[in-house]
Amino acid sequence: MSFTTDVKNELCGFDLSHKDEKIVMYGFLYCLKEQMEYFTESEAVKDYIKRLAGDTRIYAEPIQRRGRDGFLLKLNSLDFNINNFEISSDYVDGRDENTGLFLRGAFLACGIAANPDKEYHLEFSVGAKEKSDRLCRLINESGMNVRESCRKGKYILYTKDSEGISDILTFIGAMISSMEIMNAKIFKGVRNNVNRAVNCESANIEKTVAASRKQVEDIEYIAKNKGFGVLTEDLKQIAEIRRENIELSLSEIGKLLNPEISRSGVYHRLKRIGEIAERLRHERGD
Repeated sequence: MSFTTDVKNELCGFDLSHKDEKIVMYGFLYCLKEQMEYFTESEAVKDYIKRLAGDTRIYAEPIQRRGRDGFLLKLNSLDFNINNFEISSDYVDGRDENTGLFLRGAFLACGIAANPDKEYHLEFSVGAKEKSDRLCRLINESGMNVRESCRKGKYILYTKDSEGISDILTFIGAMISSMEIMNAKIFKGVRNNVNRAVNCESANIEKTVAASRKQVEDIEYIAKNKGFGVLTEDLKQIAEIRRENIELSLSEIGKLLNPEISRSGVYHRLKRIGEIAERLRHERGD
């Protein structure tokens, strides 16, 4: 089952007054792309639309469309004037609750919401440019934000903003679906933070290993070409420990010395060993 179907099923789970049902039905009919016909895969949506329209005024035919099983709803003439592109003030009078009910019907008719685990995307696909313009203005004037575009002759109102999607779903009454959007955002944020931390840690480990290998190479070069006699006693001690323990951190090496020294002290001694190795390479022309 798609996330869109989950949202629509949730929107069908409300007991409304007869007046509120008429506003939802008006929004549904206003946004139908195919006049007086509607396809849905959801039996819950099919039953809900039949209840709103009145069973005697709608016929549901089980069909398969584009490889998907569902129901084709054919509506007879209903008591709504939907020929006018203007959104009727008889149903949408400026109050948020009525606008929300109208947009609930609009989403049932032509809304799509992508699975938030994969992407953030919500859209209304409206058949006529004039209706698209008015629906866009209604949504934006209600404090939400959608953009308008034309795709393959269809007029699309859409948003890819997770908070914007959550706001629209909340406004039309799909609170559970809205929470799923926010939960997905939180989960992605945590996962991204963990990935960044792991990547940073991996980079630090690689950097430490590369430095350790270079230190051992310097120590081996000195031992082979000059011997440890060229080193002072403190450098000789640290060279022998690093030579036998390439995996140890600087702090761990410091704890093995007698007397113990800090990480910074180990770093500076190994740096001096590296400078001696480079001087020998220069003298030998290596």
